[in-house]
Amino acid sequence: MLDLAELALRNTARNTRRTLFTLISITIGCAAMICFAGFISFTFEGLRETTIRTQLGHFQVFRQGYFEKRHSDKAAILIEDITPVEAALAEVDHVTTVTSRLSFAGIGGTGGASLSMQLVGADPDRETEFADFEIVVEGRNLRPGDESAGVIGFDLKLGLGAEIGDWVTVMTTTLDGVFNAIEFQIVGVVSTGSKAYDAVYAKVPISLAQSALDTKGGERVIVLLDDTAHLNAATRQLTTALADLSTDYEIRSWQELAEYYDSVVALYSGLFRVFAVIVVVVVIFSVVNTMTMSVLERTSELSALRAMGATGRVIVAMIMLEGAILGLAGAALGLALSLAVSAGIDRFGGIEMPPPPAMSQG
Repeated sequence: MLDLAELALRNTARNTRRTLFTLISITIGCAAMICFAGFISFTFEGLRETTIRTQLGHFQVFRQGYFEKRHSDKAAILIEDITPVEAALAEVDHVTTVTSRLSFAGIGGTGGASLSMQLVGADPDRETEFADFEIVVEGRNLRPGDESAGVIGFDLKLGLGAEIGDWVTVMTTTLDGVFNAIEFQIVGVVSTGSKAYDAVYAKVPISLAQSALDTKGGERVIVLLDDTAHLNAATRQLTTALADLSTDYEIRSWQELAEYYDSVVALYSGLFRVFAVIVVVVVIFSVVNTMTMSVLERTSELSALRAMGATGRVIVAMIMLEGAILGLAGAALGLALSLAVSAGIDRFGGIEMPPPPAMSQG
């Protein structure tokens, strides 16, 4: 077998031009697949962490029946006393942040235009961990101690004609259906990446949101872990921690809440499969063409081998070894090329991607 492998290696090195062209096609094909797979993986990771740290957290805890009643009976699905829930969750391993949210809709204005707004009440003392991927365009984000401050989306700022320091009056209704109003001062303008969301988004301290709805409760409790890799282990501990409380709660992971993420993953995975099939077909045809030409040009040589006692199985094995040598060498060179290309892209700051449809950032 060793002699056969040595013979196959010599045969591949004998026609250097044909071997070189085949190696180039395999190398480029493998490098393209590896680089594209890396791009897809990085896209998934970036989108995942952005989704977790700006919107959903790793888990969200709701009162039982939240998703069935959230549009019809908001009062019935609020967590009336958030403190014991937050205390129980904070004891779970790998949990770094536990914070509450309370969202509501209203009509807001600064004395001129009035627009519909979707407001999120958040705890400024615990929001720093959730701002890692949120882009502050002007001013600042919420800080500990803020009581009447708020940040708004960039497109909402344009619609209101507002500036940093302006006061926004928001008209809404309490949980009992009574008209109510709150005011907050704009301290920052942020971009979430979605133009549609930026046109209605505002974030205020949760105490101000509770005042608007005349409640002391919260809509959901968001849990952030130190690493997404600990998701499965934390799920079991979170369930156990909540089981000891008197009220029934339900836990939803970020995968269950992030419908947009699943759509993007499905789209990009489909594109990668199509790209991989095309590259594999091109590489296979290149290798088959090379091996076919090699066999046709070596008819007399192969006949001589048969005359010397070599069986057809041995000759086929030799040709297959030649193809395997070309494939392994091309794959190794492709891996080296992909590493070099990736290092070069990282060194020069990456490749700027255009924003997808309806998004303001790439």
